[in-house]
Amino acid sequence: MKVSKRVTKPFAVPHALLVYFRRELYKAISFVMVAFVGLFAFFDLIAEVDRLNLPGTSWFYYFVAVMLGLPARVYEIAPIAALIGSIYALVQFAASSELTAMRAAGLSTTSMLKMLVRIATGVVVVTVLFGEGVAPLAERAAVPMRAKALGYEVDRDFRSGYWMRDTYTDPQTGPRVRFVNFDSFDKEGDLRKLEYYELDADFRIRAWVRAETARFDPEVGDWILRNVLMQRYFDDAVQNEEAARSGLTIHASPVEKLEALRWRSNLSPELLTGLFVRPDRMSAWQLYNYSRFLSSNLQATGNIDLALAKKLMYPFAILIMMMISLPFAYLHFRSGSVSVKVFAGIMIGVGFHLVNNLFSHLSMVASFPPFISAALPSLIGFVVGMAALWWVSQPAPWRTLNVLRNR
Repeated sequence: MKVSKRVTKPFAVPHALLVYFRRELYKAISFVMVAFVGLFAFFDLIAEVDRLNLPGTSWFYYFVAVMLGLPARVYEIAPIAALIGSIYALVQFAASSELTAMRAAGLSTTSMLKMLVRIATGVVVVTVLFGEGVAPLAERAAVPMRAKALGYEVDRDFRSGYWMRDTYTDPQTGPRVRFVNFDSFDKEGDLRKLEYYELDADFRIRAWVRAETARFDPEVGDWILRNVLMQRYFDDAVQNEEAARSGLTIHASPVEKLEALRWRSNLSPELLTGLFVRPDRMSAWQLYNYSRFLSSNLQATGNIDLALAKKLMYPFAILIMMMISLPFAYLHFRSGSVSVKVFAGIMIGVGFHLVNNLFSHLSMVASFPPFISAALPSLIGFVVGMAALWWVSQPAPWRTLNVLRNR
């Protein structure tokens, strides 16, 4: 006599159910996003109230600058908004017994997790578009607006302006090192009062150049200097006997005055943006190019590499935040209201943000590899979330806990 085995087919999520879940989660996440972005925009507006009351300032330009900063805020808030919005939507499903009916119809925990990952992919795509496309462009436009609103051109780090080190290999003279200084960077992307000193491979001065303005020509990749003063230096012995006795053997040419000069340099407006825009508000491609430029000029790249690593791990952080929200759908405590669970989600989001910042500081202080520091918080969140999901999906988790206590 043959005994037939019953084969259980895996539950296939209906398309209508996926659309329903996606619509409810996106509505909740959008609501939380709008609330948080509006709150941070209000904080940004009142941050400079005292300064905007001074003469020469403009509330209009500052309001435009704050509005241009909203895409960056959307990118920053995305993981927490995804977590809180997902918890709210899933808890509503559980409170109305919709989730119970779905599970009774055969919807397993694995199927729910797969469905949540598919829904989270849309949030990740939108967030990446904001972070890599909209936010960097808007932030670059916001820098001169913010400066104009507060009554000055782009602010400086030093009284002498900005200083950068540039390396360039000339086909005829070989490698050259330039120490570039400029006063400001206006909204058209022009440099004002540019000056640089050019040194050879033995660090002997070879040229000094000063220009009133410098504009980048994207067609050829060179800068066009205007109203230029230039002086070159040679190895010929100087005619002054007293200087010769002092060991001075470099001869300076007369100062030349030029209306325009084409200047080839590794500097570009995209790289110079790193001086005025925070690394976390630059795109991954800008961070990569900026890190290569700094490393080629023997400058520290720790904060740029860390920002790049966090950019690459950011989509996974959003995905993990939405996966962490799934265990809340299995909690059916009578004393636990929706507000309590949402508050718990806020605390988890804040905790993740604090742990992320902690590992960022450890990367800078303890010299942790940037990608390890950026990946560990997401990895910890993934392990904790999956452990919590396994625990709440057991038939009687609290009974299992009592058994462990009695041993």
